[in-house]
Amino acid sequence: MEENKIIYSNLLELSTSDYRLTEGEKDIKGWKVRNESGNLIGEVIDLLFDPEHLAVRYMVVNLENIGNEPDEKPILIPIGLGNLHDQENVVVVPDFHTDQLHAMPLYIKGEVTHQTEDTIRDVIGSPAALRMEEKITELDRKAFYDHHHFDRKESRVEERKTIHELIDQSKTS
Repeated sequence: MEENKIIYSNLLELSTSDYRLTEGEKDIKGWKVRNESGNLIGEVIDLLFDPEHLAVRYMVVNLENIGNEPDEKPILIPIGLGNLHDQENVVVVPDFHTDQLHAMPLYIKGEVTHQTEDTIRDVIGSPAALRMEEKITELDRKAFYDHHHFDRKESRVEERKTIHELIDQSKTS
């Protein structure tokens, strides 16, 4: 009965741990979260990090009045999907569909499981290479955070620039 075993992720809230952001990193707690269209999604209420690798993995975002769901709902958004606004204390995320935000699992402190993280990956979307016959294949848990959703490296800035250039070129063609 191994398949029914609950395995918790080793993630901690930054605000209640002894860990701190490294010098030069922005503390985005309290920042508004907007999508690329400028619509308010919610507010960052904490960061979840992996103490084994000393890396932030998720923003804990309190959704605010998304679609016809009036209640606030804390969810996890992978850190690599957030971009800091140049002039304002705002985190910009992709234009998620309202259904995606509703489908995100409710964040409960201390109860982030591998299944929770898999659900987040499935809701947000994953590379086509991971899909086989409409079912997403299991990833090696050791490589789970190697996905670009968790990448905060400078190389992502150049990648986003290239993607937006391609989109702009396709609009003019």
